[in-house]
Amino acid sequence: MATIVGAIGTSHSPMLLTNPRLWRERAAQDRTNKELHDNAGRHVTFDELSAAVGERYVAELTDDVWEQRYTACLQGMDRLAADLAELRPDVLVVVGDDQEEVFDATNQPSMAIFWGDTWETGTMEGAPPGEFFEAVKTGYAMDAVHKFDGHPQLALDAIRGLVAREFDVASIAATPPGHGFGHAYGFIIQRLLGERTDVPVVPVMLNTYYPPNQPSTKRCFDFGRALGAAIEASPVEARVVLVASGGLSHFVVDEELDRRVLDGIANRDAESLRTIPDDLLNAGSSEIRNWVAVAGAMHDREVAWSEYAPCYRTAAGTGCGMGFLRWQ
Repeated sequence: MATIVGAIGTSHSPMLLTNPRLWRERAAQDRTNKELHDNAGRHVTFDELSAAVGERYVAELTDDVWEQRYTACLQGMDRLAADLAELRPDVLVVVGDDQEEVFDATNQPSMAIFWGDTWETGTMEGAPPGEFFEAVKTGYAMDAVHKFDGHPQLALDAIRGLVAREFDVASIAATPPGHGFGHAYGFIIQRLLGERTDVPVVPVMLNTYYPPNQPSTKRCFDFGRALGAAIEASPVEARVVLVASGGLSHFVVDEELDRRVLDGIANRDAESLRTIPDDLLNAGSSEIRNWVAVAGAMHDREVAWSEYAPCYRTAAGTGCGMGFLRWQ
């Protein structure tokens, strides 16, 4: 039988792939970002956010602070990489989100699982020029088309098990022509697997970003419980590690929301996780749904450790709350 031997959660922000001296390049883009939401969930412009916040986060923008935050993130990622090596997975099941990399507006399933033999990454065509995004392309395995192994039998067992548990997931048997899997999956392989890029990866996709069919956190938590049960009911002899990819809050840092997520996971507080308001899960913060899903699968497991680093890019509070966590 398949055995879930552990799970991890990690942010996958572009900031994690670049030296802090390049964060100002990303910060300049925040001023024209049309996907900013304040900590009450209201859609705002950068100027509106700046007027409301003032200079509240200016002390977070020094080179020393950025180096401290970046170092903390590097340590978190290095620790997760070491944990994966220790866990010796035969398969990774990565719960992430698609941002018009595989799907688009013609078809956007709420939940989907890839069950083909191999899957391919897409390329970041149209990314802004500059050193920042060149590093990001490589870190996401989106600098060229890369091919990675899936695990058809385990994925198929997961799909069938989910359907039996009343989750009618979409299934994907091949990478669609002209498309490719994106950052949520390439980051895990490039940054955390090290030399073990031959470990099969099963992409699980939640539509965290795009209305109107984003699953609620209640649905995500319950989906995770069903996914975990389906995996462990599979006759495949494999050591499985689950991965929550993405988040935490961005493009505006919300430390209160991030702490609710991490504390809810640590305390195994299903009610807190299942009742996170949808209004707070906008843009990048929507990827918190991926963490909630894996928390559902690991609802009876203790947290081994977690780290958190709020990484601000501007005085208005734009940036990303970085989270790193391991379940037992």
